Amino acid sequence: MLAIAAWASWGGLWVGLVFFAVVELIGVATPYLGAARGLSLGLWRWLMSAAGIVVTALALWNRFLTRELLPPESWHNLGVAASVAALFAIVMTVLAARRSRRRHPWLATLLAPAILVGVLWGIWVVTPAPSAASPTGDLAHVQVARRLLFVSWEGTDLPWLLPAIERGDMPFLRMCRDGGAWGQVRTVHPYSRHAALATLVTGCAPSVHAVLGRRAYRVPWLTDKTLSLVLDGPWREGQQLPWKAWERTGGPAPKRAALWSILERVGDRVGAAGWPRYASAAWVVSTPLASDLKAAGTLDADLAAALQPALAQAPARADETRIAFARAALLFSESLAHQKQQPVEALLLNTRLAAEIRPLWTSETPGDAGEDVLRQAAHMLDEQLRSLWLELGAEETLLVVASPFGMAPAAAWRRLLPFGPAEERAAVSPADATDGFVLFYGPGVNHGTRLRGGRLADVAASVLYLLRLPVARDMAGRVLLDAVTEERAAATPLRLVPSYPAVGSRR
Repeated sequence: MLAIAAWASWGGLWVGLVFFAVVELIGVATPYLGAARGLSLGLWRWLMSAAGIVVTALALWNRFLTRELLPPESWHNLGVAASVAALFAIVMTVLAARRSRRRHPWLATLLAPAILVGVLWGIWVVTPAPSAASPTGDLAHVQVARRLLFVSWEGTDLPWLLPAIERGDMPFLRMCRDGGAWGQVRTVHPYSRHAALATLVTGCAPSVHAVLGRRAYRVPWLTDKTLSLVLDGPWREGQQLPWKAWERTGGPAPKRAALWSILERVGDRVGAAGWPRYASAAWVVSTPLASDLKAAGTLDADLAAALQPALAQAPARADETRIAFARAALLFSESLAHQKQQPVEALLLNTRLAAEIRPLWTSETPGDAGEDVLRQAAHMLDEQLRSLWLELGAEETLLVVASPFGMAPAAAWRRLLPFGPAEERAAVSPADATDGFVLFYGPGVNHGTRLRGGRLADVAASVLYLLRLPVARDMAGRVLLDAVTEERAAATPLRLVPSYPAVGSRR
């Protein structure tokens, strides 16, 4: 029962299941080990002591792992649970070590696990629900100073971009880097793509915006609220539950307003492209599905010719590569077409090209075919960025390029495991939450400034400040003042509002 409680409570599903199986196998063999005297109470106590140590370790590890995902109340609960489980392990160890006989030896042995299981679940029952977001101040009189081009490149980072800039593959980005402020930003830990994207556009921690993963679940017997979980284990799908009494629902929307909603509240027309389904704006372009693409016919002739030598050497990766480039090209062309037909003051675009191409073609061998594919990806991203910047008004536009996460080789222990997601065994992946980057370019931005110590949540707060909009108090990020010129900082006081709660999506 204790192992089942640990299995279902702490996210260490596969550890709890294996431990439970081991305990049961030992329990079957115990009568033979006990010289035909039946179940050994002493051995059983030692096993429960080991179970308490496992529960303690799982609680502490999850507390460390989810420090950015859980609200403070739940994060504190993990510490309390670890303390209770550790006390249980000590009690069971003392009982097992004592040789004296008691009148009812099973009573204390069974009572302690029952108390532990009740306490572990009771901790969450008595915890008060997080308070709702406070209303914002009146933003009707606030005017945004200029246009905004906000571009997210998933899977890019400075170790990949800087060599591409030096090789001449990204001339426009080089101009922006030399004339703007740029640097690494620490992403969300542990890695969760949707949590990172929501943090990028809301400026809030995952414990506040409540987007933890791609999936959401309804567990009626546990809570009336929709749950969003991130659980690790030996399966390809990142979010699973070990029981059948649940219903899968669509991905959750953030509980705080994203940048497009904030800008719409002050009267700006906004366009959004490539973001998750909760995006709401004057026009929205969804990420094209692979089934909707005709990969062979949607690529530019020059690009197709440039990719052909590398694809001929690795035909197994050819289809995925064509689909990734075709998806990025179609997303860009549709966004540009919407901007020409329905011009907006703020355009927010997210593309996954680098995140899809880099794991396929990154190699430790210099000069192989993969370098040509990666260079074409860098060139495409640079050209698309330049075209959108010119379309929105060039010098009058605040340009922000950010990456919610980067790519790096997975940790050695991940690559050695015989199970787990395939991307963890690729040459590079976001499995260990590699840092992303941010670049600011435009009026009010320092020239040639290297930003240090930034976090992903700082991006949204800095964008609002540069646009002369208030920053929410419940945002986890701070304004990166090193990116702002002294003249702009002196003329723009920092204004705060309690929160930017989310509003209903129009989609």
